[in-house]
Amino acid sequence: MLNICMERRRIREGGLPFAMTTSTKEMRAQKDDSEEEQFFDCSSDEDDKAHPAWNKPEGRLSKLGNLTLIDSDEPLYIPITQEPVPKTEDQLEDDAEVMLKLGPGSELCAQMMSASLLSDMESFKAANPNGKLEDFIRWYSPRDWIEETDESGNIKGRLSQRMLIPGNTWQTVWKTAKPVPARRQKRLFDDTKEAEKALHYFETRTIGQICQLTLAPLFNATILKIKDELQASDLMEQFNEHFERIVLNLCKLSRETWTISSSLPLPVPSRKKWEALLQEIANLEHMNIQAMSLIRKLFGKSDESNLNLENSQKEIITSLLKGLEVELNEAGQNSISVRILDMFNEAKLSKSEFGIEETATKEQQPLPEPFRKEFIIRLSGKTVDKGPGGPQFLRAILDKHLRLCGAFTENTTFL
Repeated sequence: MLNICMERRRIREGGLPFAMTTSTKEMRAQKDDSEEEQFFDCSSDEDDKAHPAWNKPEGRLSKLGNLTLIDSDEPLYIPITQEPVPKTEDQLEDDAEVMLKLGPGSELCAQMMSASLLSDMESFKAANPNGKLEDFIRWYSPRDWIEETDESGNIKGRLSQRMLIPGNTWQTVWKTAKPVPARRQKRLFDDTKEAEKALHYFETRTIGQICQLTLAPLFNATILKIKDELQASDLMEQFNEHFERIVLNLCKLSRETWTISSSLPLPVPSRKKWEALLQEIANLEHMNIQAMSLIRKLFGKSDESNLNLENSQKEIITSLLKGLEVELNEAGQNSISVRILDMFNEAKLSKSEFGIEETATKEQQPLPEPFRKEFIIRLSGKTVDKGPGGPQFLRAILDKHLRLCGAFTENTTFL
């Protein structure tokens, strides 16, 4: 809300390139008004067509297609209106609660709902001096303008049933609306007062409560930053689903009330949810780091901004991220195998007692000492000429080593 208030203030005071300026006549009109009232600034597109001084059109944005006014041949112009009033979720909830308490027939409730409608009607009357309520409905709420074709083939329009109800809000507001362009209207959104409310809200909160309020935007900025920085997102399985789930959880948590009570020694449940969400984000970032590390080590891609991988290379990285085994063609002659052997040699050199003296014979260094030996013994050919063959019992015995035994058969009788 503070950012919106500052932006509106800069636009209103002409601090941005796209800020709208006022003419000399507009400045005179503002001086004649009350000094206590503040007005919304916007540009005006004056029509060259002659009108009486008291009925001169102001604040026209553009024509509404080829439509003309109902009782006139003048084009129907779209007026320049004030921007919608921005509201936070808390303000929307407060307004809804007030309307429920007042009831649909309350005058105050009608005023709250028709504030923006009155401003738009006044802008429309200023842009279309000869316009009627029907013309306003054609622009503002086309669904309430029903067009029908008579027997002679002429198209005639009429208002919907809800617009014809005597004394409805639309008719009442239209009667009270005056032709006032948006630049001369009292602003619907007072950025100064709203900014003061936001600052006062912060002043009445503790440091801990302010930190809690910053959690949601901080997490949101973190997620967006990670999405922009992830270079290997296309290599991660179901990345989009995982990312959307994180965003959805963040939206849910941002709407929960996180209150810390002195009577509760343990963290409240919502805090645990924030910690769980943080862990999900960390896992996503960690997976990206793993993918980038594998790409750099196996394929020598040092430029992270240009990762042009082949399909086979992408399959290798994806399988390794899943913790699956990967088969390499050409065995030890494969470029990836050579890189892995080099990494083993570098690891052994770093632990070698010879140090720098053996760096010259890096290519002659053997692999590190194995910490486990695995032997696979296969028996080919038929072992039984007649009758069902039993399982072959194979055993590999190594002195001072672990003994592994296995029984294998293809006969389903023994399974």
